Amino acid sequence: MHARAFDELAPDYDETFSDSALGRTLRSLVWSRLEHVFRPSQRVLELGCGTGVDALALARRGVEVVAIDASQGMIQVARQKAAQPGRVAFHCLPMEQLAAAFHGQLFDGVLSNFGAINCVRDPGALVNDVANCLRPGAHLVWVVMGRHVPWEWTWFLLQGHWSKAWRRLARGGVSWRGLNIHYPTPGELVRLLRPHFRIERIAPLGVALPPSYAGEWLAQRPRLSKVLTALEHRAQGWSALAGLADHYIVEASRLDAGARA
Repeated sequence: MHARAFDELAPDYDETFSDSALGRTLRSLVWSRLEHVFRPSQRVLELGCGTGVDALALARRGVEVVAIDASQGMIQVARQKAAQPGRVAFHCLPMEQLAAAFHGQLFDGVLSNFGAINCVRDPGALVNDVANCLRPGAHLVWVVMGRHVPWEWTWFLLQGHWSKAWRRLARGGVSWRGLNIHYPTPGELVRLLRPHFRIERIAPLGVALPPSYAGEWLAQRPRLSKVLTALEHRAQGWSALAGLADHYIVEASRLDAGARA
């Protein structure tokens, strides 16, 4: 990965997304699932931890977290938040080096939030590496950027940005700040996971609520925000909507060796 792309975003990331009204709402939906899946005393691996918001939240609940990110800038911000040594350890490490870095170690779960998986060159290889790091029955929670996003189509078409409206549909991914971003559909990701994982839940994230770049626009319309937030909560029970969301949540559990989903 070209970590520099995220180094440049690190200083303002929390202000522009994590601490925004839209960011807090979307993250709260993810956290409700993490609280359901991961228990205190478990050891969980986080991929693409960014500024450490999720890792620190889990640590406060008694979960031991090993969090990695390829961006030194993101890791620096995360470590500043975790001034006191505790239940979270941050490592500047690309996901592609996961297998070598944690060879022989086993985790009770794995998390990746808000599209970090989309930045991986070979998601199939990553799935294999992650599976080898997990105990049988360990839980996986990945939040992945989707391919078909009506909110994005509408937003950019109304502004006359035709190429941006359809960018996620491009074969081979999208070039962004030196990275090649891929947008797997829920079905494509499930097929990659199934040799090693049992799929337990798929849900939309950002199907009623807009993508983050529309956050400021939404903040100026509190009544609309309230309605869309209520719809977003209702949509969590409709797995079919995952294929039309800005992100989608995949939950799975590690199969025993030799088992098949």
